[in-house]
Amino acid sequence: MHAGAFMVKSKPMKSSESEHTEIWHSPKGKRIREIVLGMNDGIVTVIGFLGGLTGSAFSARTVLFSGIMTGIAGSLSMFLGGYLSAKSQGDFFQRERDREWKEIHEVPDIERQEVYEILLSMGFSKEESLLFRDRITSDPKRWHDFMMKEELGILGTGSERPLSEGTWLGFSFLIGSIPPILPYAFLSNTGTSFDISLLLSLFSLGLLGILKSRLTREPIYKGASEMVILGGIAALLGLFLGAMLPRIMRFHS
Repeated sequence: MHAGAFMVKSKPMKSSESEHTEIWHSPKGKRIREIVLGMNDGIVTVIGFLGGLTGSAFSARTVLFSGIMTGIAGSLSMFLGGYLSAKSQGDFFQRERDREWKEIHEVPDIERQEVYEILLSMGFSKEESLLFRDRITSDPKRWHDFMMKEELGILGTGSERPLSEGTWLGFSFLIGSIPPILPYAFLSNTGTSFDISLLLSLFSLGLLGILKSRLTREPIYKGASEMVILGGIAALLGLFLGAMLPRIMRFHS
């Protein structure tokens, strides 16, 4: 059998697990993380807020409009937060890249010694470290990439798109805010609306938890239960504060 045929037959098949890993580590995986984060914040924030208003003497329409404004304000906040954090990270990475290039060109001997010491700390022998050091530093780009990863711990390229990241976070928050608000658009009784809102929110959190569990390869019940419990606690705290604060304010007035 010739070598070409052997190579074709011995080519490993991609399993569902490897495909899952590739999706998680790809840019699409990062988008999924942003969606889970944004939607989780949207659900938990709005259901806690609605719980507080429901415990007060407000009409269903007032609670509805307040919930909508909270969802919009929260999505704008998430957009700005995501944009600024991605931009700040990108600026930091760029400064570090520029500084490392400068050091490689201006103090190459010191940088070569740093490469050697890093290799030693990784468990290579002195002879291997010298050999690998010369190999790495023979190519400036490879040298720079090595220092960025091993010395500074910067693994990515830093080519984040702040506008895209902010948009995904903000839009996901807005979508997550819809399930808690929805019952108030059709029912006039705030108590019943909140009960249905809580059920819808917990169901949505459970679905998000299942998605997170699939991505992180943890048991499905673990991710779902974590999100449902935390969301339920947030809603109950909001309801408690909404019921107690008016009484406290009347007591002190």
